[in-house]
Amino acid sequence: MRKPRVIGMAAMMGILVVSHASAGVPECKGEYAPLLIVGERLEFEITYGGIPAGNASLEVTGEKTARGEVLRITSRAQSNDVISVFFRVDDRIISDVDPSTLESMYFEKRLREGPFEKDEWATYESGESGGVVRTKGREYTVNPGTRDILSALYYVRGQDLRVGEDVTVNTFDGGKNYAARVKVLRSERLSVGDSDVDCLVIEPEILEGPFAKKGNLRIWVTDDDLKVPVLMKSKVAIGSFVAKLVRSSHGEGV
Repeated sequence: MRKPRVIGMAAMMGILVVSHASAGVPECKGEYAPLLIVGERLEFEITYGGIPAGNASLEVTGEKTARGEVLRITSRAQSNDVISVFFRVDDRIISDVDPSTLESMYFEKRLREGPFEKDEWATYESGESGGVVRTKGREYTVNPGTRDILSALYYVRGQDLRVGEDVTVNTFDGGKNYAARVKVLRSERLSVGDSDVDCLVIEPEILEGPFAKKGNLRIWVTDDDLKVPVLMKSKVAIGSFVAKLVRSSHGEGV
């Protein structure tokens, strides 16, 4: 029997100063800047079919690189000791974002899922009429404002989400350039830790390209300025994964 890929969940957690923009960020009519909070760290517990499977995290840091200063988003997903005996998972995704424009600069994906291994990287250059993404030996022309799959999540968090209204973001991944639509399905009150929290339920959906399909991932984000993802559910061929927020900090120990 084919084993399900356990945590392509790092990628799922794949679609910052606390503000929707910072000095130098251009105003965009009808849209808001991504929400990036330097020092923010979100930690999740992952279950598969109700069984503890591992943990995942999302973190934003300020870094100095050969490309200059960046805001770095890091996603990590790892199987626990029990699951690792049968199917070890250790996924890491990095997205470097320009701190002045909040656009993608560099993307790196390292997947280790059982016998499956994959390494990818891409650099992003943007211009008024469009942009260029360079990968291993290849160059792609993309639409203005195109983002990698990880920074796309933070772009969505920065938007004025309203039930019944969609958010569309141009996205590049795996050599494919496509439009991803995120539907805001409904409001829902969710128990998070010891509190009940008002949330919005969103569902990403790929609109274009050979991978166009209906979304099979739903994310519950807090219905406030931070729009913190507190719950994620992803269906796979056999069963489903659930990632639940268990710890969070936003640079001030909160």
